[in-house]
Amino acid sequence: MKVLFLLSTAALLASCGASSEKKQINVTGHARLKVVPDMVELSLRADNTMPAMKDAVAQTQADVNEIIAVCKRYVSDHADIKVSTISTNKSYKYNNNGQEIFNGYNAVQILAVSLKDISSIEKFTVELLATRISRMDNVRYNHTRADSIMREVNLMALEDARRTAEKMCGKMNVSLGNVSYLSNFAPGNRGNEMNSYRSDGYEMNLY
Repeated sequence: MKVLFLLSTAALLASCGASSEKKQINVTGHARLKVVPDMVELSLRADNTMPAMKDAVAQTQADVNEIIAVCKRYVSDHADIKVSTISTNKSYKYNNNGQEIFNGYNAVQILAVSLKDISSIEKFTVELLATRISRMDNVRYNHTRADSIMREVNLMALEDARRTAEKMCGKMNVSLGNVSYLSNFAPGNRGNEMNSYRSDGYEMNLY
């Protein structure tokens, strides 16, 4: 079973003092939530190199059409299939002497696909491998409610920071005052304020 780890860290700067003397404490709260994914995101690539550019483009477009036909059998909402424009470039290879030699024209097109029926990932990839697909990259397990779940984790981290601040003030026999500063940042990236998302994935190269 795949599990997503949604991480959040919140920094809280609050006043903490007694009588007229006001001091500040800086505390950090952490939260971690395990979520079973319900979708898979992946990048599919069609790549061809041929002596003539028009042939490379035509073959790549034909490969992409074949890949899209497979995707449409598994992806109910066709808006979850996004196709890039085709890109072309000259291709070079090196001989045994290290000399650069023109190898033909390369044409590449990439599809970004979101598969909401996670149970069909095995059959889906088997059918994709039967096409002329060149690469399958950035396979990432995700959740359709990732944003709302992340907001929940953020609140959990904030609550953890608040409890820590209250305990510290309690030990010093002072009351917790108003919050002076609040920050949400990824673990290990203090100062870069952002939410952190991590999931297991894999990359597959096809030759």
